Amino acid sequence: MGANMPNKIETLCVALSFLAGALLFSLWPQIDVAISAWFYVPGEGFAWGRHWLVEGIYWFVWGGSRIVVVSVPLLLGISFWMKRGWLVQRRRWLGFLALAIALGPGLIVDQALKNHWGRARPEQNVMFGGDKQFTPALLPAQQCGRNCSFVSGHATAAFALMSFGWLAGPARRRRWMALAAVTGLAVGLVRIVQGGHYASDVFFAFYAVWLGNFLAWAILKALRKLPDKKLIPMRLR
Repeated sequence: MGANMPNKIETLCVALSFLAGALLFSLWPQIDVAISAWFYVPGEGFAWGRHWLVEGIYWFVWGGSRIVVVSVPLLLGISFWMKRGWLVQRRRWLGFLALAIALGPGLIVDQALKNHWGRARPEQNVMFGGDKQFTPALLPAQQCGRNCSFVSGHATAAFALMSFGWLAGPARRRRWMALAAVTGLAVGLVRIVQGGHYASDVFFAFYAVWLGNFLAWAILKALRKLPDKKLIPMRLR
């Protein structure tokens, strides 16, 4: 039997929460400004963001995400050079991970959104000492050229933990989704404290990652390349 799919309840919850968030941040976009203002000190900027713990989390996620981005395709490639062993058995699972990372954090977040949405970061906006204008989350703008605020790349990296449990059984899948959500929100808070992102940048990052995983699952299902449950690492089933 092939790997598990998102159930209808999860899909419905994701869709409804996305719509609720889209409505909230569209009708009251100043929520973003109000939350960021909690961490801004006139004359000092986002001073809390320079705390060693905050910066440590920032660089840990930055480095860790790059290790994953390099190691998953590398392990997948090595598996094709081997005739037997753990990597060969996990080849399809690694293939799912590689595709989910490429579609979610790679294509949807980095290429489609961060490089084309044009939203300036809080620290770049005039109300926080910069020279750019604030724009609502879901309104494309021209306040930034590349690597812009919408959506948060660091939160995306943390939310991407869901990929490891996406194909697991229902109970472990829920635990992985919960872990991804909590970790992503915590890392997102770090970026808000630093003035690097608005709350909505963090919120919508979750849905970009979820969509990337869903598309990877749908593509591999259509190609009949999803791994059997027994070929998923034991702790992730």
